[in-house]
Amino acid sequence: MLHRRLVVLSAVAVLLAIGGCGTTRLSDSKRTATEQLLISGAIERAVMRIDMQSLAGQSVYLDAPCMDDVNDEKYLASALRHQLLASDCRLAEKREDAQVIVEARTGAIGTDRNQLVLGMPSTSVTVQGNETSVPELAIAKRSEQRGVVRLSLCAYERDTGRSLWQSGVENVASHSRDRWYFGAGPFQDGEIHNGPEFAGRPSKSLFAKDQPEEPPQAVAGVIDLSKPRYFFSLPRCISSNSCC
Repeated sequence: MLHRRLVVLSAVAVLLAIGGCGTTRLSDSKRTATEQLLISGAIERAVMRIDMQSLAGQSVYLDAPCMDDVNDEKYLASALRHQLLASDCRLAEKREDAQVIVEARTGAIGTDRNQLVLGMPSTSVTVQGNETSVPELAIAKRSEQRGVVRLSLCAYERDTGRSLWQSGVENVASHSRDRWYFGAGPFQDGEIHNGPEFAGRPSKSLFAKDQPEEPPQAVAGVIDLSKPRYFFSLPRCISSNSCC
């Protein structure tokens, strides 16, 4: 009898340990902060990979007819204008005032997610006409979310329509990974995190492979938009916040 009670208590303890769970889906905005950071991060990295130095000194109009129905098209257009300015191009407000037309297009801007569970997933069971659900019993669980951007540019002379330059296709993905072990978690890592985190708090990772990926190395001719930079000397009254 005592042996049976010990077995039952042990089974209950294991189920309680496994049955713990965590979630990162709760959001007070239309989209979670994780999704927004994944998309904006992928956009910035894709734009920063494009070398626009060959257009330096030209009057440029950014045309994006293929991005009207794309989510985050305004953020992408702003990042492209920023890169053009950083590459010493002069932005034209009107198409007829530009020497060069830069046309931008995106093949994808969005997120996807995959999940892996080691254990028993949540299931529905019908017993004698009554339906009930069995909670997820996971020994280990991983959820990964990606923000994906596919971007390409081309440039041509406004007057003649002659092709001048093309960027090639940039495919960039940002990742965010959540892991649970015996119900404890989420342990988080990925490009949008400054380091490994536990339930949103910085923590030391137990696994070296869980470290976030290193940022891409600087490429010659490509401007890093994430770093502060002065392109021209500011007037003394502006730089010193004093009145001239």
